[in-house]
Amino acid sequence: MNIRIIGIDLAVSAKHKAVVLDPASNKFIGNQISFRSYPNDLERVLSRARKGASEDVQLIAIMEATGMAWYPVGVYLHRQGVTVYRVNGQKTKDLRRVYWKHAGSDRIDSKVLAHLYQLDPDRLEYWWPACGEQLALQRACRAYARWRELTTALKNRLHAYDQWAWNGIEKLVPAAAQDWMRRYWYNPWRVQEATVDHLTVAWQSANSPKPADIDWITGWVSRAEQMTALYGSEEMVDYEDLQEIMRQSLRLRDQYAQEQACITQERILPLFYELFPDCFLESIQGIGLQSAATYMAFIQNIDRFPTVEKFRLWCGIVPASKQSGFAEAKGLRITQAGPNLIKATLYLNAEVARQWDVQIAAIYHRQMVEYGKHHNQAVCACASHLASRIYAVLKQQRPYQLRDLENVPISKMESRKLSKKLRVPDEVRMRNNKRFRRSQAEARKGSPLIQQPNLLK
Repeated sequence: MNIRIIGIDLAVSAKHKAVVLDPASNKFIGNQISFRSYPNDLERVLSRARKGASEDVQLIAIMEATGMAWYPVGVYLHRQGVTVYRVNGQKTKDLRRVYWKHAGSDRIDSKVLAHLYQLDPDRLEYWWPACGEQLALQRACRAYARWRELTTALKNRLHAYDQWAWNGIEKLVPAAAQDWMRRYWYNPWRVQEATVDHLTVAWQSANSPKPADIDWITGWVSRAEQMTALYGSEEMVDYEDLQEIMRQSLRLRDQYAQEQACITQERILPLFYELFPDCFLESIQGIGLQSAATYMAFIQNIDRFPTVEKFRLWCGIVPASKQSGFAEAKGLRITQAGPNLIKATLYLNAEVARQWDVQIAAIYHRQMVEYGKHHNQAVCACASHLASRIYAVLKQQRPYQLRDLENVPISKMESRKLSKKLRVPDEVRMRNNKRFRRSQAEARKGSPLIQQPNLLK
């Protein structure tokens, strides 16, 4: 088949650059073309690509995902029958180092993009045009994730303040009372001045009419006495200012939660139900409604992934590989090639799935106990298998069925009970964590049995 390849180096504000490659002669047709995202300019690019070719010529366009500059160009080319591929900028950078190690320009990048189709067409990501509602769902899911990140950062900041000002309150104050304590009684001098009876009445009043646990208050007052003795004076910390920061932070946290709920109810759920009314992803343990909407917002159509391997590679949750001769590297990092939000969602879902799906729990247990992986590595392995389940459910268009280790269908609660039996012992977790590995490596370096001889003697 007669084909022409258009390599397009996109720009955000400047003009785009394009070159046309004829694979039959392996030569570029004419000079580089400068254009903007206007129909007349894009028609000039297509006219150059069709010049001297037969009427049935197939046009292929390769471009990077530069901001959103790729979208108007990709839409127009797709409407004109051009097969469009969108590639990661790192792939272009790697190939440019092969061709022109000590040079870089828009012209070179456009030529590299044109050659990419010849080198590795099977690994290129075909761009499937999304409709406006699908893009709106993507934007809503990204907005939800940003609010979630802000909430996590704020909670981490509160935890840091607690550690600094009170030597931690997680084990000291019950979770139900922590916000109350931060709002009204964050100053240890005020806590020490108040009696246990006064604090008990204040806490019970705040929880009325529910009965409130009060056993922790004595230990809390004792900790306040320790902090006043440690700092000696309120001026060393300015607890009153810190109290106001606590109140402001809690107001922000409530606002973030309200924004997340608003985005979910007003934007994500209506779009998700309209675009994907028969989605069965929620039948997979660990995947909730919000996660299902996030997956579908980016997957859009599972048919654009011909195999589960390509889907897992797109997710970016599979480990890299390195093999030469009889040697094969183990424990390499995951490729991280896919959308960041998909990787983050897979990781969070895998954390839940390993507690409810016995087959996922067995994978986590094997990674930790037999292979010596630490927690994050084991969860990433679970996330990779979770991606395979997502692919199967979307391809077969039917709910997921939980099964035991003998592949016999079981209920959700039966799977939960079996998952609990695969608990990883605490000594294994201690053995596999990074801190222990680092201490072991340092101990080996200091061992006289493995010290290198001093060749200068």
